Amino acid sequence: MKDIGVYARREAQSKQRNKELAQLESHIKTLITKAFPNPQKVPSQRDFELAWRRFITDCDNTIGTKKDYRFAYNFGVNTIRRYKTDYGWPYSPPSYLVSHKEHKQLRTKEWLNQAWAANDFYHTWFDSLLQSSALSPSEIYRNVLLSFLFHSAQCQDKVLIAFHQALSKNTLILRHWHYHVFCDLELTSKGLNTNCYVEGEKTHIHHAYLHPITLGLLRQWEMCNRKEWEPPSDKHLCSFLKKGLAKGKNIPTSLRQFCKTAIYTTEHQEHVELSQALVECQIGRVKTYGLPLDNLARLSLSSVNSLSNFEFYASSAKITGNKSSNSNVNTISNKDLFTKLKQCFSKTKVNNNKLSRQVVSRRLQNLVDNGPYTIGESLLLKWFIQKSQVCSPSSLMQYHCSLSRRWLYMTEDCDFSYLDSELLEQMYTSIIGKIEKPGARKYFIARLKDIHQFGSLLNHLPNISSQFFEQDISQHHTRSGFIDEALFNALLNHIDCLIDLNDDEKCCLKSLCIISYRCGLRLSELQKLQLCNIEVSDIGWIDIRNNRFGSNKTASSLRKVPLFPLLLEHEKTIIESHLSQQRLLHPAPNSLVFSLGLNPYQLFDAGDVSRFVGETLKALSGLNHLVFHHLRHSCCSQLQLIFELNQELDERPTLCPYTSVQRSKIKQLLKGESLQKGYFAIASLVGHESPEMTFAHYFHFSDLIAHLKVKRSVNALTPQQKVKLGISTRQKKYASEQEHTHCLIQKLKIKPLSSKITNHRPQKAIISKTKTTSSLQLCYRVLLEYQQGLSLKEITNKYYISQEDVDKWITNAYYIKSLKTNNIPPRSRHFSKARSLLILPAPLQSNAEIILVDKLIVGIREHYINNKDNIKTMLDYALKNTCVSKSGIYFNDPMILETFIKTFACIVPKSSWRAITHYHQHSDVLEKWRSVLKGVKKKVGRKSKGTMRTQGAVRLEYISPIERNIKNKGGYKKYSTHTLIYLFHIMAIMMLNLPTKSNTRILTKKKTYVPNALLKL
Repeated sequence: MKDIGVYARREAQSKQRNKELAQLESHIKTLITKAFPNPQKVPSQRDFELAWRRFITDCDNTIGTKKDYRFAYNFGVNTIRRYKTDYGWPYSPPSYLVSHKEHKQLRTKEWLNQAWAANDFYHTWFDSLLQSSALSPSEIYRNVLLSFLFHSAQCQDKVLIAFHQALSKNTLILRHWHYHVFCDLELTSKGLNTNCYVEGEKTHIHHAYLHPITLGLLRQWEMCNRKEWEPPSDKHLCSFLKKGLAKGKNIPTSLRQFCKTAIYTTEHQEHVELSQALVECQIGRVKTYGLPLDNLARLSLSSVNSLSNFEFYASSAKITGNKSSNSNVNTISNKDLFTKLKQCFSKTKVNNNKLSRQVVSRRLQNLVDNGPYTIGESLLLKWFIQKSQVCSPSSLMQYHCSLSRRWLYMTEDCDFSYLDSELLEQMYTSIIGKIEKPGARKYFIARLKDIHQFGSLLNHLPNISSQFFEQDISQHHTRSGFIDEALFNALLNHIDCLIDLNDDEKCCLKSLCIISYRCGLRLSELQKLQLCNIEVSDIGWIDIRNNRFGSNKTASSLRKVPLFPLLLEHEKTIIESHLSQQRLLHPAPNSLVFSLGLNPYQLFDAGDVSRFVGETLKALSGLNHLVFHHLRHSCCSQLQLIFELNQELDERPTLCPYTSVQRSKIKQLLKGESLQKGYFAIASLVGHESPEMTFAHYFHFSDLIAHLKVKRSVNALTPQQKVKLGISTRQKKYASEQEHTHCLIQKLKIKPLSSKITNHRPQKAIISKTKTTSSLQLCYRVLLEYQQGLSLKEITNKYYISQEDVDKWITNAYYIKSLKTNNIPPRSRHFSKARSLLILPAPLQSNAEIILVDKLIVGIREHYINNKDNIKTMLDYALKNTCVSKSGIYFNDPMILETFIKTFACIVPKSSWRAITHYHQHSDVLEKWRSVLKGVKKKVGRKSKGTMRTQGAVRLEYISPIERNIKNKGGYKKYSTHTLIYLFHIMAIMMLNLPTKSNTRILTKKKTYVPNALLKL
């Protein structure tokens, strides 16, 4: 049956437009050929500019409408881009021409006249409501509907009709969370996205929050006798509402216009401050979608389920089968399959006879035998073989032309082992949305439905909604979801408990979640972020740009995002720790910020991160719709709360944890001195072209914000009016607003939302904290850059350490530099003449020494707490008894040597020491020296020339781990390492407690310094 009515007109208009575009494209090709007749020959810069101007002039003279001109201009840009690729043109083409149609204004003169008339109608009705006593059921019912419209600000005709149907049929269910009362209404109007699942089916649920006046009138409705009352029909609902009170020629005649103009009255009530964006949300001009019921229930909770799985790389549940039999990963796709399929349905040049179904089936079977193929390719071939039993070759060729290329493209990189219903529907919606012609789209959907049914029976594809292929393809699904603070902190705590990630990888994973949750970055943007994209400053601007690791989703994604002002204190500590470690280990500017491995230039697996975060959020909350992308949703929704609300947020830390001071700073940072509400600032922050996209997919509290603002109008009522309207009783008329709401909830028997927490051992989410620790490597890098002349402010911002710590390290470094020998003239103990201007010891030269110092650090950290007094004393002794011109530490007392060896026996075995003995021939304590040096390699040093008795001395050296290789090469009889002295030097820089001064270089003028204590490692 052919289309009729509006569908026939649309089809005819589409055909006419396609015909016009074909003619226009032919004309543009002529103009391009005229301007650039020989693209193989690269023109000069001047010739290119002249030819492009000639093309633009011809377009101006020959093309009339704006849309045709835009098509022609962009076609020319595409052609130049193709010439650049095909023929190596060095010129970058101009940018595309984009035009936006201005939105239709709401507050026109006609609308204002109708709004004023509706406002007069409201005041007449409300005055009569306050004066009337005994009312009929019809009048009470009408009062409830009008209050729902004017007081609750539910100013959409479809919402009012849905409320009327539920109320009149006695199917209206009221719920509340945290004393916010609402009813959920299912809307089926076209043009609305779905936002939740009800019994597995996608639906659009609208949360209509109710004003206390509406609840009071509902209480009167519940108590009245309705036996002989009949509800008005939907068609006559508008006249029923205006009955007896509508006067004047400007009063709206349709229900839709009457509802739209009612918002004027609501926004002008006392204490109500609705922004223009919320006004348009309430009347339906701006589409926005609330949260599912189970997600709303979490907002008043602070507990989560206990988890038993503590592995990041744990395999996820598959839809059917196992990964080895249902995965595309290890199978190479056949790039020529489309051409080979076409040959199966075509006649050969040798034999031009009519094809039979048997021949086509045999060709397809031979094609299957010449595999292997991916799951998607194999599924397509088997479907064609099954179709060849009942369909003619000509029909199969049409199926092939419509379906094959799109199906192969869609399934080329698809891993069927991780495919679920929601992801498959998104893939189908995306591929269908790219077909512009309605006829071709309808034909393709029919073929897609057929192959999906075939794949589902073979257990290769998951089941999807029964209404998917019947619904309007313009209807999309908004994945509404919000992650509250308790749930997010539980996620961070769970990451801390993972057993298959090291500390650096845990910090990296937590940083990924935090930046997405607070700053709204996409996972793909985090994946390609480089160190050079994060500004070294107090704000830490993140520059989202294209690079060799990936491109942005849209042109609007090119933006700058503030980092640190959007973080809480404990989150800032985590991010600073991770960035400091990355800049320390991989200082190259083009290193990736996030890498879960040893290679700083290898992208982390976004699938692993997305899977882990999604599964953890689902398990913790019991909400099966939460995924990683809802971290970004939560950021947008929190920012909307910050810009719209103020005092209300202090009472709801689960929604927004920022203090009032932090919220003011965030608003000032994002929108500056702009007088706008801030929605364009939020859209710019998250990379949207306009707030329309943010409202449609990312703002999930518009209904709640509007309710909280409209609810303020109840403060303008007197206690007597509250009793008259049923808000309170005579005994409690002076009670608080919360007590009145609590009383209404009890009278109406409104039940709270039920939680999805099913675990019998719920645990409270505790804020995850990260200790700030400074490593030896960080200390060395900071002082290295300081002695290179870099700004202290830049250094502290780069490595996220305090100015006090840097001042302390610099002071201690100059103190150690000031240590002198007892020679005449005295010389520096730790710095040669070549390094006299530096404040750091020479870096370790070999990999063996670098590995050795890491082992020493681990050992000292392990034993420091139990032996810190001896370690501090021996470290101080070592600093004052070494000399840069000689290796080792000088000892003239065997008791001190014994204490030193025992103190560091936990990290240095006796076999690694070498003792150079001095003046031991006539030592008074020779036996003591021998006892102490038992098991230590000895080498005779200086000998006594006379017979005078001496104390003797020992220079204790640390044998280099590469001594054997050095001795084999020749030239050295022994080779010691200064690794231990290097470690002691850096430890002392971090641990000494000296008085700091603003100009630390003045300290070098003093001769001696006495450290207060060696505080910590």
